[in-house]
Amino acid sequence: MGTAHKKKTGEKYNVVSSTGISETGISFKIICQLPGISEEEIRVDREGTQLIISTSNQDPTLVQKITVPADSTICKKKFRDGTLEIILERPF
Repeated sequence: MGTAHKKKTGEKYNVVSSTGISETGISFKIICQLPGISEEEIRVDREGTQLIISTSNQDPTLVQKITVPADSTICKKKFRDGTLEIILERPF
């Protein structure tokens, strides 16, 4: 699902350890296991059709890039016990 990247500065990125994606009608659920990471360290961004999940204060930094439909929007993010859940919805 994701790809590992290196920043130009040489910082290393690791792919998020476990990611699951399920589709139910007009919504998508993405589940990422992020053990040992606090909610404050997690960042979720969109770049076109890419949903990017990354962490700060980790060495190496964890990154997961997931291709999602261009017309989808993030409607819910929840983090509990090391598990990040993101719900995306598409318009009717």
